Amino acid sequence: MPVTRPMNQRPVAAALASRLAALVGQAHSGDAAFDAAASQAERLAAAAGAPQSDSWMEAEEALSATIAARKATAMALSDIDELGGDALQTNAGIAPKDLAAIRSAAAEVGALDQRQAARIDAIQRRLGR
Repeated sequence: MPVTRPMNQRPVAAALASRLAALVGQAHSGDAAFDAAASQAERLAAAAGAPQSDSWMEAEEALSATIAARKATAMALSDIDELGGDALQTNAGIAPKDLAAIRSAAAEVGALDQRQAARIDAIQRRLGR
């Protein structure tokens, strides 16, 4: 007869929930900084002249600042992924509610990351990259 292990239905581990909340908060804070930088880059790209002109170079610099402003969101997403990997490696598995919390945080931060990537792509296209 096969041995069935009971499903672990404990709540999300408090330390994990706290860490995930901090990482999601970090991503949202970073997103606010990203939005400011991206708005500036979009404005400058819309007004940019021909490639290599002063206005184009200024828009390129703003684009570089925008790309750098993605760091907080990208780091948060990476750290969330790492939490899941660490739990698998350390515990040889993840409790269902912990996994759901990790997936939820990853989806929320991943959506921010994808939106940021799309804005950067649009600015790059506008600048002829």
